Amino acid sequence: MSMRIVIGLDGSPHAESALNMALRRAKRYGSTLIGVGVVDRPSIEQIEVGAYPGSLQLSQDAASKMLNDAKRRAEELIAAFRDVCTHHSVACEDIIHSGSAAEGLLEEGKTADLIVTGLRTFFSFPATGQSDDTLRQLFQHPVCPVLAVPSNLELPRHVIIAYDGSPGAARALHAYVAATPELPEDIRVSLLCVSRDFERNKFHLEKADIYLHAHGITSDILVCRGTPTEIIISTAKELMPSLVILGAPYYRGIAERLFGSVTEAVIKDGSIPVFVYH
Repeated sequence: MSMRIVIGLDGSPHAESALNMALRRAKRYGSTLIGVGVVDRPSIEQIEVGAYPGSLQLSQDAASKMLNDAKRRAEELIAAFRDVCTHHSVACEDIIHSGSAAEGLLEEGKTADLIVTGLRTFFSFPATGQSDDTLRQLFQHPVCPVLAVPSNLELPRHVIIAYDGSPGAARALHAYVAATPELPEDIRVSLLCVSRDFERNKFHLEKADIYLHAHGITSDILVCRGTPTEIIISTAKELMPSLVILGAPYYRGIAERLFGSVTEAVIKDGSIPVFVYH
């Protein structure tokens, strides 16, 4: 159960959507939300020394002002977060992390059940309007499950669990069930396996179905031919609004690159919420 949920606060519509998702979970499970504001010191230090191509070195006063502006922005986001949680009668904690956003979120995630963020993140300071790579870093080195949502989030009515019997898929399956007990009966759950041969994967899929059933979750089994990226995204869009559950492979090599291409494609698409753990 998601009793402690970490939220990345960057002031964007994606972050607002992530907070709304977390609030719904907190109300359902009595969770505590941990809001993380970020002072992007690494980027400011890079600008200060003129490390970016075409940039000029800043004076110490200019760099100090930029750092103070970043702190003030983080404080404003934390204050707004507290107000929203109070309005919804949700327990909350907060912290301002000085450093990279990924480091801050992962540090808080060590003692949390779930990290929720947008499919686009905008923690870089000063704001450029371009998303940063925080989410990719969270997916690469997760300390707990990560749920990433689009800015125009609809409540998922379908859950698609990418499952092939691998250790990574099993860990993601367990993590999702643990984080989301008592799934509403009107939500359809599908175990999706990308394979040419149903019989080859039948045992793993049926075992996963039994596991879900033991937790009060009814699922159906889908076996599709094609590439994992195309099938997972096309199935998610066909069953929209849907949430995709992904687990990374335990062994490195081709499987890891395939997983990376799937998550990268989901991030690039930007419309499909995704739950990742490995």
